[in-house]
Parts: sequence; C-alpha cells; structure tokens
Amino acid sequence: MVAILTVFASHLWDWPPGGFVGVDVFFVISGFLITGNLMRDAEETGTVNFLDFYWNRIRRIVPAATVVLALTFGAATLVFQQFRAHQVGLDALFAFAFMANWHFAAEGTDYFAQGAAVSPIQHYWSLSIEEQFYFVWPAIIFVISVVIVRRNWPHSRRTAIAGVAMGFIATASLLWAIYETATTPTAAYFSTFARVWELGVGAILSIAAGSLAHLPTALRPLLSWLGLAMIAASLFLIAEGSPAFPAPWAILPVAGAALVIVAGVGGEPRFQAFLRNPVSTYIGGISYSLYLVHWPVIVIAGAIMDVGIYYYVVVLALASGLAIASYHGVENPLRRIDTDKIRNAIKDIRRGRYQAHRSSQFAAAAAMSFLLVGLLTFMLQPAAPAVAPPDLAVADPADASVSGTYPADAKLAPFGTVLHDEIVSALKATEWPNFNPPAETVINGEIAVSDVKGCGAPNPTSNCTWGDQLARKKAVLIGDSRFRSYRLSRSFA
Repeated sequence: MVAILTVFASHLWDWPPGGFVGVDVFFVISGFLITGNLMRDAEETGTVNFLDFYWNRIRRIVPAATVVLALTFGAATLVFQQFRAHQVGLDALFAFAFMANWHFAAEGTDYFAQGAAVSPIQHYWSLSIEEQFYFVWPAIIFVISVVIVRRNWPHSRRTAIAGVAMGFIATASLLWAIYETATTPTAAYFSTFARVWELGVGAILSIAAGSLAHLPTALRPLLSWLGLAMIAASLFLIAEGSPAFPAPWAILPVAGAALVIVAGVGGEPRFQAFLRNPVSTYIGGISYSLYLVHWPVIVIAGAIMDVGIYYYVVVLALASGLAIASYHGVENPLRRIDTDKIRNAIKDIRRGRYQAHRSSQFAAAAAMSFLLVGLLTFMLQPAAPAVAPPDLAVADPADASVSGTYPADAKLAPFGTVLHDEIVSALKATEWPNFNPPAETVINGEIAVSDVKGCGAPNPTSNCTWGDQLARKKAVLIGDSRFRSYRLSRSFA
C-alpha cells in the first residue's frame, strides 16, 4: 500500500498547489519505509550497521540523481544564457552534496513565486532534507540500541524509547515550523528543522506498526479513502501563497498520507482500486525516477515553448520516457548490482549471446516511444506568428510642426532619424548582444551602490541627486522594486 500511494503523490509534484502537497506526502512515506528497515535491522542484529545502511542509500539514491543532474546541466548550457547555465551548475553542486535546501534558502528563492524564473534543479531541496534526516535518525536508533543491549531489555523497550524520542523530535519540529512559517515563510519552506516532523510522522507510524496491524478489517477502507480525500482537499485549500504553509496547513496532507498508510499496515484494504491497479503500482515503482526528471523537463521545455496543449504533451511524454529509462537503465540495475552478473553479462556480450530480459525490452520500447512522441510533438507545434515591429514612421521630419524633442513619456520617434532606426533594430533583435561588462557580473553584484541605496526608498533624502543636469548624455534605469533601488542617472563626459 505504501509503495502504491506514491502514485498519487507523484501526480502532485510541482503543480501548484499540488507541488507543495506532494512533498508532504512523500516525506511521510519515506519516514515510514526507512524507519521500518532500521528497526528491523536493530531487532535482528541488536544494532545499526551504518556501513550497510549508507551504502544501500547511496546505491538507491545517488546514481540516478547524479545522471539527472549531469543531463540537466548539459541541457541548461544549450538552452539558457551563460550566466543562468552557470547558476544551474552551482545549484547542481549543492544538490549533489544534499545541501540544495539550504542553498535555495540562502538565495532567497521564493517557491510560491510561480511567475519567476526557477532552477530546473530546485526540486532537489526535498531530497536534501530527506538525506539530512537519515544522517541523524540512524544514529539515534543506534544509541537507543546500545542502551537496550547493555541493559538486556526486550525489543519492545527499544520500540517504546524510539517512539518517545521521535515524538519529541516531531513535536518540537512542528512547533518550530509554525513559528518560522509565521515569521519567515520562504525560509521555513526549505528548512530542515521545519520539515523533520513530516518525516517523523512516518517514522512514528512505522514504530507503531505492530499495534496498527490489529485494526479491524472493516475500518481499513474507510481510513484509506478518508486519507485520500484529505490529500485531495489539500489541493484546493492550500493555495499559492497560503500564509500558513508549510505549518500548520501541511498537517492536512500529512494526516491524509498517515491514514492511507495506517489502512495498509498488516493487510491491504478492500475496495481500493484507485491505488491497487497495475498502472498505479508501476507508476509508484518508478516514482523516484519520475520525481528526478519531471521538473527539469517542465522548466527547460517551458523556456523554449509556449504553454499550451503541445507543451503539456511534450512534458508528459518526455518525463514519462526519461523516468522509465532512468528506472530500468540506471536506478534498478545499480541498486541491485552484482559483480557476478556483471561479469557474466560482459562474457555474453563478447560472445554475442547476450539477451536482455523481456521486461527490459518492453521498458526500452516504451521509453523510446514516449521520447519519440515528445520530440515529434515539439517539432510539429505551430510556429509562433511573426510579430512585426510597431510602425514608428508617424512623424515627418519635414513637417515644421514636429519638434526636435519629445516628452519623457513619448512613444514616437521621427521617421528616418538615428533614434527611429535604433528602436526598429532593437525590436527585430532575436538574441542579446555581448554586454561589457557581462550581464551576469551585474546580476550577481550589489543591488545598489552604497551611495544611492537610500534613494530608492519611498521618501528619499534631500542628498539624493539624479545625475549631472549639464551632462551631454544620460542613461536612466527604470523597472521594478529592485531597479528602483538603483534608479540613478549616470553622467557621461
């Protein structure tokens, strides 16, 4: 049931507000699954084998994530301007080190600002939080296990102590999340400390699995459908820019995911065809690869296509094809890597006797079909209609009534003048010129020089001036709130 539930969450990723809800659902699932593995190992061996645990995490997480990071950076260098591709590379480095959430928080990234340019690697923030949690939680279980062994207590005592410890951690995290959401909501969204409680809820359910397995059979379908209804309700109740998200609004999807998990502990609930059909089961299996590839496809395709039916088909087809290829070609083989199998496969390839499994053949055909559909749809999309520059030839310079100067808000330029020709040339331009200094050095610099920072305020001081009134040339920069802080006329001799 837990694996199948991921299909519902995978449909929610990064579709506002579904992207917000999907994260919460995945956190609960992850906390439940990983804690279950840790507790079983502790019961069987009396301790936590850190080497095996982290090696399994590396095999499970790192290969596919690294391949997607490399391919995303390569695509960014082809599609984006140099300075933005450089930023994507920097984002990839932080994501590879599982520090993406702190990186985006430090950059002041606003996850709710859907109209702003976003990084194609921005979704790695949740994976970073997940791995940071698993850097600490196994150590806590290890310490508890040491105490249990030394005092010769039964495993039930380990379970109780672990439950109390995680209950305390989750409660403290939730309280902090509520406070941080009220004060700095953008930072709270990416904060590990404000998100741990969501993973903690899944961990507590895993610790209590023995008791939950005895729930009445008749109650399970009701809990399962109620949980799904709560997650679905989150899509409508948690809107973009909700003032109380991630806390306390995230309690709704987290509680919904918890109910679905509880319904499936110890036996699958009846009357739950939505989560138990073969399609849902397969999508749940490839959900990690789907999570990795979907957002780069959305962002990069959005940079080269207009949003419409062709865009949605391209995104759906490419994300599906890449997810299938990643799951069957990278994620699964490296997770179940076996030196003997590799050695035998190399021998068979050399002898020309290698035969891929039937499932791998079907997966390759499906992946190629989806990718082909995506590429053909992209090529067949209607060409954007050419937009002719506005006709600026409205003023005849021979007309004596035409003044040689125009007011500041004028939108016309005399026909045949240098200004007219420059405007028309600029409107026909299809790419940015080579700036000196480069644009990225200006973008990454200070918003405003220290001498004029106060001049962008609503009530600038009397010391603010706007350039030399006697200068022969002036350049005036206007724009949004950031440009307002830099609104200084620069004089040229």
